Amino acid sequence: SRQANNTANSKKPAAKSSVPTSVVNKTNGVISEEEALCLKLEADARLNAEARSCTGTLAVHPKSRDIKFANFSITFHGYEMLQDTMLELNCGRRYGLLGANGCGKSTLLSVLGNREIPIPEHIDIFHLTREMPASNKTALQCVMEVDEERIRLEKIAESLVSSEDDASQEQLMDIYERLDEISADTAEARAANILHGLGFSREMQIKKTKDFSGGWRMRIALARALYVKPHLLL
Repeated sequence: SRQANNTANSKKPAAKSSVPTSVVNKTNGVISEEEALCLKLEADARLNAEARSCTGTLAVHPKSRDIKFANFSITFHGYEMLQDTMLELNCGRRYGLLGANGCGKSTLLSVLGNREIPIPEHIDIFHLTREMPASNKTALQCVMEVDEERIRLEKIAESLVSSEDDASQEQLMDIYERLDEISADTAEARAANILHGLGFSREMQIKKTKDFSGGWRMRIALARALYVKPHLLL
């Protein structure tokens, strides 16, 4: 009978994929548990960003190298972490955040790193959140591939070339100086020198990142940050 068939069908085990969906990449290849964890952390970060609400008014000249916001507030899941405060970060200074667990230190860094307040575009930001993912790329390759900053600066320079006002010309000169600092002619030598300063021998520099421990891959991530020389390193 139809009822009997339905009952029999209901007892058949559901077909299962041989590989959990959480560990299959876009090319249907298996990824490691660590890579799956990285994907989960990225997804969590996106959800946290959606749960945040930030406001603030830029309190310095738009061309300034300093960051200063008045009436700066952060709300996270309805909880006010900061309310109508003054945020000020001066160029060339180093700052440390002190506070109890859960008070919002990481949230503040994420707000800045994601530009959830209108930080001027000429201030480039590098937010170091975790170690370099394990891959077949060498430590040296991972450092040298951080070249997005050059592309962004070149686009800004193109937009400023036709501007004749003093502020735009001054910003253009700053960009040209910065492009010289990250010249491709010395890219490999600079990357190798930074890695050497962080304890990497020549042999380690050409070693695949998947063969390093998490601590060493964090050093590679730090080397990437030092390589691009951001105005704001978080």
